[in-house]
Order: sequence, then C-alpha cells, then structure tokens
Amino acid sequence: MTQVPESAPSRRALLAGLGSLLGAGCLGASRSDGSERPATDRDDEWRMYGRDPGRSRYVPDIDVPREEPEVVWDRQVGASGWRPPVVADGTVYCQYANGLFVLDLETGAGRLTNTYGGFGRGTGPMALPRTEIYRDGTLVVPYGEAIAGYAAAPKRFPGEISGFGDGLLRWWSDGETVGTDAAGIGSRSLGPEFTSVSSAPVAVAGDLVTLHAISDSVSAVRADDGNPRWRYDLEDAAPDDWDHGVGPLGHVVDEATDTVVVAGRLFTAPYLIGLDRATGSLEWTVDGRTTDARARSSGEPNGLLARDGTVYAVSMNAERELRLLAVDAASGERGWKRTLSRSAHVGLAAGDDRLYSVATVSQEGTDPLAITALDIEDGRVRWERVLEDPTRGPPLAGGQPPTVAGNAVLVPGERGLHALEGTTGDHLWTFTETVGTSGGGETERAAVTPAVVADDRLVVGTTLALYGLEVA
Repeated sequence: MTQVPESAPSRRALLAGLGSLLGAGCLGASRSDGSERPATDRDDEWRMYGRDPGRSRYVPDIDVPREEPEVVWDRQVGASGWRPPVVADGTVYCQYANGLFVLDLETGAGRLTNTYGGFGRGTGPMALPRTEIYRDGTLVVPYGEAIAGYAAAPKRFPGEISGFGDGLLRWWSDGETVGTDAAGIGSRSLGPEFTSVSSAPVAVAGDLVTLHAISDSVSAVRADDGNPRWRYDLEDAAPDDWDHGVGPLGHVVDEATDTVVVAGRLFTAPYLIGLDRATGSLEWTVDGRTTDARARSSGEPNGLLARDGTVYAVSMNAERELRLLAVDAASGERGWKRTLSRSAHVGLAAGDDRLYSVATVSQEGTDPLAITALDIEDGRVRWERVLEDPTRGPPLAGGQPPTVAGNAVLVPGERGLHALEGTTGDHLWTFTETVGTSGGGETERAAVTPAVVADDRLVVGTTLALYGLEVA
C-alpha cells in the first residue's frame, strides 16, 4: 500500500492540481471563492452508480404509486447503449452510444451533447461527487485503469465533445499519476473488456475510491483534483500460501465503519478484503477457500453491497447455486449465509429491513427473473417472485440491478420496468412502451439501465428512449 500524506502532496500532484484549476476556466466552470462551502448532498440525489458508497440502491421516504406512473418527459434516440444515469442538483447526466444528455430533472429540457472519439466510450458508469473547489462538482468518467474529472457546468455544456474532452478536462488519475492532458487518458483507456459497473468510482468524504483493472489495485484520490491519497496493491492482501494475485470483482464503502471492501477471487474461490478508508491500510480478509463457495464470474457484477456496518457478498456453491453471505464490515467476521436455487446473479438492493436479490432461474428457453426478499438481520426468506421476463445484459453485462424506492422494488427487464410491493412482493405495475422493429412489427421497450429515483422523478433508459416518470 502506497500512501501520500495529506500534508505533503508530491510536487507533480501540486502542479497537476494547479493545472486542473487553470484548465477548467476555459469552460467558465463555477468555482468557489474559498469562503463559500459546497452544499451537502441531498436525499433526492443519485450521484454515483448504486446511489451511495455502499451501493444499496435505496431511496427512502418516497411513495411510489401503485399504478403505472405518468410520463413527464422523454428523449428519443436512434441508438441505445445507455450508461446508468446520475442526478445532481436537479440535473440528469445520461450517456448513450452517440452522445450525452444533460437535462433538467423536472422537465427533461436541456442539451444533447454529441460525442466523438474516446470520451465516455467503452467506459463504466459516471459519478458526480461534490468538491470543495467547484460548486457544480466534477463529472468523473472511468476508463478502465484511469478515471478523469471533467467540468460539469450544466448550463454551459458544449454542443459536442471530441477526443477525450480536452476542453472539459480538469484532471485524470490512475491512483498514482495525475495529469491534465487528454493524451494521458488515451494511454490508459482500456476498452469495454476491462470495464465493469462494479468498479465504478465510489464518491465518499471528498474522495473517489476506484478499482484499477490492469494493476489489480484500489486507490483513493481527491475529487477536487485527482491528487492521490493512497493506493493499495491487492496482491499484498493475498494469503501467505498463495503465489498469485487477487483478481478484483468489485468494491463498496461501508460508511458506518469507514471501510473499503473489495470482492476478489483466488482462481475460483471468493476472497474479501477490508481496508481502512482514510489510510488504505489492510484491516481484514475473508478467505473463501475454507468453504465450498465459488467466486461469481466477472460477467455477473453487482454482487457486493454495504449497509449499516454489514457487507453482503454474492458467490456460488459447488452446485452452482447462489450463495449470499453477511460479513461484519469492521472485523470481517462471517455472519449469516443463505443459498438460493438460481442460475445466475443479477443484482442486490437493500431497504431498511430487507435485502433484495434479483437473479435468474433455469427454465427451458430463456431464464426468467426471480426476486427474493430476505430479512437483512438473519437472511430468512420473506418472499419470492418469478417474473416471466428475462434480464437485459448489454451494454454493461450481467443485467440491471434493482432499486428500492420507499416500499417498492423496481426491477428492469426485457419487457420493461417492473414495480413490486416491497413487503409482499405483489406486482404493482410494469412500465413500457412499444417500438417498431426492422420487420415492420412492434416490440416492448426493454429497461436497459437501473431505475434512478430522485426527488419526484424516476429516470430510466429503455430501448431507444430515456424517460422521466412521475413517482410522487
């Protein structure tokens, strides 16, 4: 683990930070004068993939309607390829195959920025952390090994972005090196085969905690300027009797214990690593080689969630059944475990007292979605429902995870977005519209992003359209 002391950043980091401040001025980025503190995050924002550092995907205190919600706005496109939306300060940022929408959350009004070249192509989900320097925060794009911070400035976003976004770029960082030139991003942009939703940056306490795909490491850098706080090589956490590295599968941050938890694998065995969020020092490991567990594949992301001091991790057993394990985030001590008869994992979400698993069940033909509600304290199964609807895999493989909004569970599928009552599992509604096919017929729009709920809007990307629905 390499740590950069807070009081003495490197000369290179200082120069890069200064360059990022000067470079941001070309867009007229909204900069603080030093006396004005940034606003605190509101409950109605969704600034990163999974919504919060633990990726709980939980929006409390909202009353989702029991009937299909009304469409308030929509934006139609010619090609999907949606990335998961983020919402900050009443603005929606959502990228698709040919551009980036920067829209007013309430009305859907706003700009479509056409993108050319490497900006955001073949990347994971964006994040928009608050910063001390910029009132609008910084729009962060992961590129596999590096992350890059761009000016957000929703009212002054350009009509097009070429290359890696030179005019918007504030900084890029791989957790060790910091730069302000777009060419530096290009040399570290690894393409979609190294991109995973589970390694999307986690924004917490002014930092960005990120997994790095090639170096098998995790780092924390300042959201202001990309300057490194610490970097940990995962091979340093490998068992003494292990001659190989640890392959990372995802990471979360448990805010209750200030612990970074990384899910990895030792060949086929699952392996969990707990790091101190402030320093990057190793706190504990959980070695799955002592059990019959098998690590999930990299094509099955969203298998890690942290909430209120507990981490919930997904693996498989020897019979290829789904296995959920609760682990104490402070100590790494194992808690309850539960086995579910499922063919593939899709995603997790957590409410106040329940953990929701979305997976598939093996049937002849296409495997349908199965939703299971478990007691968050002891793992008991509260209810199970099977939807005769498969999951949607591309562009971020493994399907789309659920969202818990108030007492509703929102599940994306090929036939639309399904809403289930969280206590009973009763079906409330399914939202979809039809779209024409090349053969002259019509088919239902698939839900191809997670449901992002912010304020009184539900934003979801579907086949060839982005929707804002009224949910309160």
